[in-house]
Amino acid sequence: MPLPATHPVIPPRKVGVLLINLGTPEAPDVPAVRRYLAEFLSDPRVIEIPRAIWKPILHGLVLRTRPAKSAHAYSQVWTEHGSPLAAITKRQSDALAGRLGDEVLVDWAMRYGAPSIPDRLTAMKDAGCERILLAPLYPQYCAATTATANDLAFATLAGMRWQPALRTLPPYHDSDDYIGALQRDIEAQLEALDFEPQRLLLSYHGMPERTLRKGDPYHCHCRKTARLLGDRLKITVDTSFQSRFGRDKWLEPATDAVLKAYPAQGITRIAIAAPGFSADCLETIEELGIRGKEEFTEAGGRDYARLDCLNDRDQGMQMLEAIVRRELAGWIAPA
Repeated sequence: MPLPATHPVIPPRKVGVLLINLGTPEAPDVPAVRRYLAEFLSDPRVIEIPRAIWKPILHGLVLRTRPAKSAHAYSQVWTEHGSPLAAITKRQSDALAGRLGDEVLVDWAMRYGAPSIPDRLTAMKDAGCERILLAPLYPQYCAATTATANDLAFATLAGMRWQPALRTLPPYHDSDDYIGALQRDIEAQLEALDFEPQRLLLSYHGMPERTLRKGDPYHCHCRKTARLLGDRLKITVDTSFQSRFGRDKWLEPATDAVLKAYPAQGITRIAIAAPGFSADCLETIEELGIRGKEEFTEAGGRDYARLDCLNDRDQGMQMLEAIVRRELAGWIAPA
């Protein structure tokens, strides 16, 4: 039966995958960083302080002082393609699209900043995606990362008349695909160094200690990743947590404290990796690669190497394809 002439155009049905990462300012300057931090630090999943208490602190102190410092840090890592996180996430999206073929539409978004989750989900639905896999690129689950990305996606669907079916990528902190990719990639990077490290420090993004007490599995996921990876590598592995913010007690040991303590323990040659990050960003390039090296060498360290994240290299893309295909089972034909 032919459709009436006034019937809206319906695009062919497609399956979609939306890769999601944390976010980035649009430029390495104070106004752009202030807008980004205002969105990021207003998220109740990120700052679990009553709004009446936190809002005056955020607008009266934090957004007056922190943007300049953060803008300087971003200026040290900015590239001709923008922030490393955005550039790498786009490359991951393009590479995954090539691996999955025409059967799947792959796109990417940021939880904070652009391209936004609402914009890309709407575009995917308009392109005919009736089934979408949300893929927050966080191996270890945390309410402040995975959950808030899903929250915004769900809120976007709440405003749609015709909602696509959704699946969400579960944490993959102990997936053999992930651990194996880390092992092979880290071993290759260690072999390429011009010195032999005495330690490999695995640095994860920090979280307030209270998140562990409230039932967040993040700390346990990080520890399990480190244990599984350490069992496969031939180098002694330590674990730490970086990026503390505010006065609350955070997960320990702190990365900066570990780096400063190493030389006094006779450990003067180290490599550092950040397996909780799917793509290199401000926290890996500037915080670990620049400030971390300064802290280590000023304490008496000699050789220091920051290892890259999996990014869009072969090991990382093979892993990402494997875990995405597993979650798309029943929606697309087996490879």
